[in-house]
Amino acid sequence: MKSNTRTAAEDLRVVVDHWQHMRDLIDTSTPFVWTPPKDAADYLRKLDEHHAAERAVEGMTPAQWLARPSDEVDQGATRRERDPLVLAEQSAPLRLHVVDACRAVEVALCAVADEIAAAVQRAPIKRLARSIPGDRAGLDLALLAARDEADPARWHYNLGDRSAVRAAEWLLGRIEGAPGPCEALDDAQRERISRFAREAARRIERTIGIDRRRGFPMDRPCPWCGASLTMHRGGADAPTVTCENGLECGAPVPIVAGRRTWVAPHELASLEAALAAAAHRATRAAARRRQRTAAGTGGTAA
Repeated sequence: MKSNTRTAAEDLRVVVDHWQHMRDLIDTSTPFVWTPPKDAADYLRKLDEHHAAERAVEGMTPAQWLARPSDEVDQGATRRERDPLVLAEQSAPLRLHVVDACRAVEVALCAVADEIAAAVQRAPIKRLARSIPGDRAGLDLALLAARDEADPARWHYNLGDRSAVRAAEWLLGRIEGAPGPCEALDDAQRERISRFAREAARRIERTIGIDRRRGFPMDRPCPWCGASLTMHRGGADAPTVTCENGLECGAPVPIVAGRRTWVAPHELASLEAALAAAAHRATRAAARRRQRTAAGTGGTAA
């Protein structure tokens, strides 16, 4: 699977690209999932999953977070006890498992950024302790210090934007060797960043639901053989459609795991066109049957 071979840079981009999606889940009044429910049963199943996840444990330290088994689900002890009046004043329920995930990812990424910056980042340029009026060298040094302080490639330990996105972007710059007041990473530092990035991406994807690949039956049959079609979405792979038939289906796409499978963009586009054409033919056939029935011919559609 693609998710098992992703690079540290790709994992960090998951944090950057999907952080706002996870933040948006914190105060939603209904469970939001990356793959929307297709029917009432699917909605109720997702609702049960999210209610179970809300009974999550308290936040962990970064070390505990990385030490958890990779397949652990965010479940555990009871939620925090809160004053009923506080609950009554909220306009929307606070999704505690999302809060916990946001906090854990942010703390962990900022912690590893602190650690890496302490090892590879050059000390900031210092101004003169006492300025001398008219001293151009002192003024130039002060200007250099100000520019160095504002350099977006410089990581700040306790000032500025210490968010998960900022940490991910800074670590991504170090992984890719972007210009900045830093030395190159060694192998051990790259591996440490990779571990944190992998866990951060995994937790974000699990929280917003894109790590779960599910199949959804389509309401239209295969245009080539009439068998059932299934849409597969979620996870790291692109959406695919499969026909339950393999060799028995004449669709011009490969057979994967015994089923005709549409995966490439042009294959999915051709399937959509074929479905539209089949629906048009079915509509015309139904119209002709109605006409013959009304005329009393008793014929059947061609």
